[in-house]
Amino acid sequence: MTEWWFVAGLAVFLIGVTKSGFGSGVGLMIVPMMAIAMGHLPRGTEAALGLLLPLLVLGDLISVWQYRKTFFAPPAAGQVLSVRQIMRRLMPGTMVGVLLGGLLLWAFHSRADLVASLMRIEIGFESILLVGLHWWRQYRGTQEHLMREPVRSHLIGAFAGSSSTLAHAAGPVISMYLLPLRLDRQLYVGTCALYFFVLNSSKLPVYWAAGQFKHAELGFTVKFLPLVVAGAIFGFWVNKRLSDKLFTKVVYIVTFLLGWYILIDGCISLTRTLSAK
Repeated sequence: MTEWWFVAGLAVFLIGVTKSGFGSGVGLMIVPMMAIAMGHLPRGTEAALGLLLPLLVLGDLISVWQYRKTFFAPPAAGQVLSVRQIMRRLMPGTMVGVLLGGLLLWAFHSRADLVASLMRIEIGFESILLVGLHWWRQYRGTQEHLMREPVRSHLIGAFAGSSSTLAHAAGPVISMYLLPLRLDRQLYVGTCALYFFVLNSSKLPVYWAAGQFKHAELGFTVKFLPLVVAGAIFGFWVNKRLSDKLFTKVVYIVTFLLGWYILIDGCISLTRTLSAK
């Protein structure tokens, strides 16, 4: 069981690395790792989302403090939107997505025997889908002809809000929205920092209502806090010294493979659960 605690700890460590602005693919890797690890530990897969959320909020706070100067900066040369303007466009759809995701979590709350299997299937499928979309965007190139506003912002926000609520997996979705805007690196990371702080904070009451903290009480979660801080320090150090191009490619490949593993495992588990009825 020790090796699975190591995997869980590594997933938490990567929260800090992600929030420091290094490795855009790391965030998508965290939930499959934690779900797999928790599936081999006494608390079970259903503890994964509730355990991660407070730790993500802490990582967001660190990132918000680190990039706070970008929030009030005017758009740089060649850029149209500021951080605050981007936030105003994304938040209406995002809040709708959080509520929709929360309703789905609440609906599963009364069927505890199915939650773990369905959660694995959802996380696995979403990991595969989002990595595939990332690779497709890379293959086709950054989209120049964008969907009209405000439809694009509302749809992206709703998808990001629901994806984040169900699997903490909104990172690639927001990347697909921000990359065509050609933001400089500081503005890009600063926008992500503020957006995810607001998003993850808004999920706290939704998770409480859906019973997601039942298997991940605060006293248990607090033990992982130092790993988030350590990851942020490490990510900040690496971010100043290395390019994340190769690192991101490796992370997306590993996440894609983890997604298939957890999807197949969830389908097998669901089949067994339904057969036992």
